[in-house]
Amino acid sequence: MNHRLLASVFVAASAAAVFITSESIGAHGSEARLVRELAWKKPQIARALAVNRSELGLSGSKVPAEVQTIAGQPCVVGPLVAFDLDDQFAFDIDEAVDVTITYATPMTTPFTVAWDRNGGDGYGVSTEITPSTGAGPHTVTLRLDRARFAGQGILKTDLAVGARGGTIALCDIHLARTNTTAAPDSFGQLRLEVKDGSGRTVPARVGLYDARGRTPLPSGRALSVHRFADEVRLLWVNRRTPWPSDHRQAFYVSGSYDARVPAGVYDLVVTRGPEYRVYRGKVDVRADETATASVTLDRYADLPAAGWFSGESHVHLMRESRDDANVWGQLAAEDLHVSNLLEMGNISGTHFKQSAWGSAGQYGRDGYFLVAGQEDPRTGQRGHTIHWNVAQHAHAQEVFFQYHYIFERTRALGATTGYAHLGELFNGQRGLALDVPFGLIDFIEVLQGGRLNNEIWYRFLNLGFRIFPVGGADFPYFGPTLPGVERTYARVDGAFTPASWFAAVKQGHVYVTNGPFLEFSVNGKQMGDQLRVARGTRLQIAAAAQLNPDVDALDRLELVVLGDVNAQEPARGQDRVQLKKELVADRSMWVAVRAMGRHQEAQFNTIAHSAPIYVVVDDQPTWKRDAVGSLVAYHRAQLQDLLTVPVDPLQDLETWETKEALVEQWRRQLPDLKPRVEEADRKYQQLLDKLRAVSPQDR
Repeated sequence: MNHRLLASVFVAASAAAVFITSESIGAHGSEARLVRELAWKKPQIARALAVNRSELGLSGSKVPAEVQTIAGQPCVVGPLVAFDLDDQFAFDIDEAVDVTITYATPMTTPFTVAWDRNGGDGYGVSTEITPSTGAGPHTVTLRLDRARFAGQGILKTDLAVGARGGTIALCDIHLARTNTTAAPDSFGQLRLEVKDGSGRTVPARVGLYDARGRTPLPSGRALSVHRFADEVRLLWVNRRTPWPSDHRQAFYVSGSYDARVPAGVYDLVVTRGPEYRVYRGKVDVRADETATASVTLDRYADLPAAGWFSGESHVHLMRESRDDANVWGQLAAEDLHVSNLLEMGNISGTHFKQSAWGSAGQYGRDGYFLVAGQEDPRTGQRGHTIHWNVAQHAHAQEVFFQYHYIFERTRALGATTGYAHLGELFNGQRGLALDVPFGLIDFIEVLQGGRLNNEIWYRFLNLGFRIFPVGGADFPYFGPTLPGVERTYARVDGAFTPASWFAAVKQGHVYVTNGPFLEFSVNGKQMGDQLRVARGTRLQIAAAAQLNPDVDALDRLELVVLGDVNAQEPARGQDRVQLKKELVADRSMWVAVRAMGRHQEAQFNTIAHSAPIYVVVDDQPTWKRDAVGSLVAYHRAQLQDLLTVPVDPLQDLETWETKEALVEQWRRQLPDLKPRVEEADRKYQQLLDKLRAVSPQDR
């Protein structure tokens, strides 16, 4: 499809079946998870669902369970099944419950049971059960500790049984209560008000725990939150998120909250993002009395006062205009000044619908704004793309694998564009290898899920491309990590508005963080700037990092030059560290800083990374010259993989929707993709030619 034809298709979008537009489909009614109700009835079970996620710490696969007849008996066979228990049997209890599972062999592989639980993470997961061998049905009985069964799982389910990487043939399930739940003797009224240091009432995230770690189910005064197609008030704070309690269920409040709760003494936790100190105290609710907790959240740092405003790169929250206040409240409670709400596309359609686009798709007050964007196109063949501040949603099945058409469309209308998921997941390196040489990529989402991926980003910086980092949670995926745990700060000159924030981002005046705050300059230039100097110029580098001790302890600050650590300064037990360094500009280079907290594990690092400052000497590229050859070879190999590796529909997150279309459209579109790949390959060759053309002194 040529550009002229594509343009005509976009203009006629409302009439073309291959396009999904905000006008043609409403904002609700879309489920991005695999959910199939099963015709399998048991006395204590209201509903049985074939699902790919339990939202209780147990995930399955993209193949739905189904009912099969085994030895004359209906059995559910598949990777994961969720159960909604009959509320007459149990609802919001706190006791041990025995579950007896009857399964058929040899169709059953090792399996696990997950349940809605009081205290701790808010869910329980059993040890893996190895099935018995031999023919015929077998049974196993497990005790579910502190079962709650208050509908905290997917679509208000209470229990899930799954076989990760395999299947279970589940022929019967029976639960037996121990009936030890103690009914509250009395109730009182809790009244909570949250303010900032200026006395303004502000939204916040709240934890409330009785002596056994149980959170009373939030009242209707708590904010209702979208989690996929669920409407929930109580969420769990995953282990990658700093939290001062061993009990990790929380809810959001708009600033004030009222609830009738059992009388007793409660632990109260209130947070509002890394710029605020965490509040932890106690509140005594007495029988038939009102206990008032007035919480003032003190600032640890005031970044907006210095022009730095936080943003969330990647949140999936479907909304109509009637949802704006609740969605705004959740994101303002995390102190996110700009939240990019992404309508998520696959080759068959979109999920997490946004009600409007452009300025009509923005909603804000008190300095916090929601902005509509898109994660679309996205495939397991060449990665997931992000388009911020989209004036009009662009989605085209007939060119779905040819991402450049969508990039060109959204960028022409002012969008800021890049790749999601560290540039790594879903074979994003292939897509980046193809799109970066054409100047279509502003950013890579390098911080997500507790991980910072330098490697892929550095490969492009070391070829002289200018790409800035962003960070985001991908809520409600990744655990889920709550919005704002990973975030992007942008430095705004003048008055803050969404437009000024996006302008700052476009200039690269950004850093990413899940804790540390950064300052960084080279000869007075800031993050994202270009500094042109004569060879031999002395570069005065000044950097600083600080970290709220309620998040983590600061460990060190590092100076990075062309991907290598040039200098570092330990924190020595302080929450702020400074680094000053002089370099000689003997060649062009990119320079950045990163800060680390003490928490450094394989899947969870406390870290921040600045956008580079680009030092240009004698008009030479800011590349790592001795690595150009190997980096070009690497990206060329990615291009060849894109052309030669067959499409795998199971890499798509919504395979149950997209399998047939992916296979068919890849076959149709691959011939049209080849010329684009060849053109990208020529651009990499031009880099090699340019390297050979520079003088030995510049090499």
